Amino acid sequence: MVGSLTFFDLIFVLTEGGPADATRVLALDMYKRGFQAYLMGPASAIAVILVLVGLALALLLRRLGGRDASTSQMEGM
Repeated sequence: MVGSLTFFDLIFVLTEGGPADATRVLALDMYKRGFQAYLMGPASAIAVILVLVGLALALLLRRLGGRDASTSQMEGM
C-alpha cells in the first residue's frame, strides 16, 4: 500500500500519464514538473507530500497490524 505512492516507472514507460492525464499519479506529476518544466519548487512540495503521506500510512499500518503479527510470530517459536 505504501509502495503504491511511488508507482512511477511502469506508468511513465507505458503511458507517460495516459490519455488526457488519466493515469497521472503524484510521483509522475513531480517528475514532469521538476525535470520537464523546470519547476523545482512545486516538485519539491509534491515530494514532501509524498513522504508525509507515506510515513503516515506506514505508521498507521504498523499500529493496526504490527502488534498482532509480532505476537503471533513469537508464539510459533
